[in-house]
Amino acid sequence: MKKEDKDLLASSLIEAFSLIFDMYEEAIEKIPETDWASGEIEYLTPARLILHATEAADYYTTDAPEGHIWKKRFDLDPEARDIKTEDLPSKQSMLEYHHEVCSKIESWLRNMSEADLLETEDKFPWTGSTLLSRVLYIIAHHRQHFGEINAELRRRGLPRIKWRTLQS
Repeated sequence: MKKEDKDLLASSLIEAFSLIFDMYEEAIEKIPETDWASGEIEYLTPARLILHATEAADYYTTDAPEGHIWKKRFDLDPEARDIKTEDLPSKQSMLEYHHEVCSKIESWLRNMSEADLLETEDKFPWTGSTLLSRVLYIIAHHRQHFGEINAELRRRGLPRIKWRTLQS
């Protein structure tokens, strides 16, 4: 690998994250207030799905799973069925948390070499055999829930969030 290509893998991963993070930001901004923290199907409440995806990304970028404090930001478990609508984070609060996690992930990746990314994954082994596997798992997790958000927006008759590419 040439010296100038040292960060190419991490840069490519940051690029992939930027696409999905931009789609989440658009969702936070464009989902109407009346639909943000409500829904006929609790699991498919946009605020709940976005909180879950964001908090999971925060979790998977910690040094160790046992050191992560779930619910540290909003004192909510986004998977709990008993969260009241009024307790879900506001769009502004969620956008702030989203930005914090985006910055955390970018910084985390910028500090990794290709060799680091290919090291054995021992902290979150269910995500794959290497640290790169964990990174790809986080991207896949975000995309899974993004699909659910867009499917729910379609079901509600609302405009869906446009899929992003590097050229769009």
